Amino acid sequence: MSWPPTVRVALASRPDNVAVIREIVAGIADVVELAGGLDDVKIAVSEACNNVVMHAYGSGEGPLEVDLRILPELLEVVVRDHGVGIDPLQASRASETTLGRGLGLVVIAELSDRFELRRLEPHGLEVVMGFTARARSDRLGEGGGTDLADCEWLAAPDGAVHLAIAPPALSAVVLDRVVVVAAARAGFSIDRLSDAQLVADALAAHIVPALSAPRLMFAAKGEQRRLELALGPLKPGGSRTAFAASAIGALGGVIEHLADEVAVSESGSEELLKLILVDQRPTPAGAPA
Repeated sequence: MSWPPTVRVALASRPDNVAVIREIVAGIADVVELAGGLDDVKIAVSEACNNVVMHAYGSGEGPLEVDLRILPELLEVVVRDHGVGIDPLQASRASETTLGRGLGLVVIAELSDRFELRRLEPHGLEVVMGFTARARSDRLGEGGGTDLADCEWLAAPDGAVHLAIAPPALSAVVLDRVVVVAAARAGFSIDRLSDAQLVADALAAHIVPALSAPRLMFAAKGEQRRLELALGPLKPGGSRTAFAASAIGALGGVIEHLADEVAVSESGSEELLKLILVDQRPTPAGAPA
C-alpha cells in the first residue's frame, strides 16, 4: 500500500521549538502549490503549536508532535499533544472572543480550509488542519511514502528534534532548515553554520541510496557550540557509500571533512550514522563559553 508523502516531527513543547516547525512547513511549501499562501499556513500551524506550549502541560513541558501529509489537493497538518490543557468539547462551546484571544482556534479555523479537533485517549488532543494544495511532481517525484504511524525514533540526546520522512527524497527540503536552526541555537559562527548546512545538503543529496528502508529517521540537537546529528536506518556499508558520494575533488568527502566526529553503530543488519560538529573559534575575553 502506498501512503502519502509525510514528515513526522517530535520535539519538546518549548516556545523556541515553534520556529523549527515553521521552518519545516516552509520547506514542505517548496514541493506543493498552496492555493492560499504560505503565511496563512505558518500562522495557523504556529497557533496550534503555541496552544500546546501554553496549555497542554500546565507549567511544564511535554511532547509536541506534528505530522505533515501531502494528500491529493490538500496539505494536511496535524498538531498533537498528550497533555490535558485543552478539552475539545469545552473549546467548541467557548465564545469566539475567548477563542480568538486565548486559544487561537478561531484564527486556525479561518485560515485553514479544513479544521477538526480530535480527543486522544487516555488524554491529549489533535488539531487537524487542511490547506488546499497541489503536489509539485517536478520537486516531489512520483509515488508515495510508507506508513510512519508507528515509527521508532532514533536514540538521541534529550531535547533533540526528531524527524521521520517518507519518501526520503523529501529530506531535500527539510533537513537543511532543521540543521541550520539547531546550529544557530548552538551559537555557531556564520562560517561554521555554513559548514553545517553543507553537511545537511550532502546528507540529503546522497543518503537516500544508502537507506535500508523507504524512510529516513533523523535527529538534531544544538547547544553550546556543539551540533549532534543522527540518521538511519542504513544498509551495511551505507555510511561509506554516502561519504564516497559526497566527495568533491581533492577535498574528499564533504561529510567526513566538515564533521569533527563520525560514528557508525550497527543494530542487526542496519547502520546508524552519528555526526558531531563543533564550533571551536576562540571565546572572546569575558564572554561566556
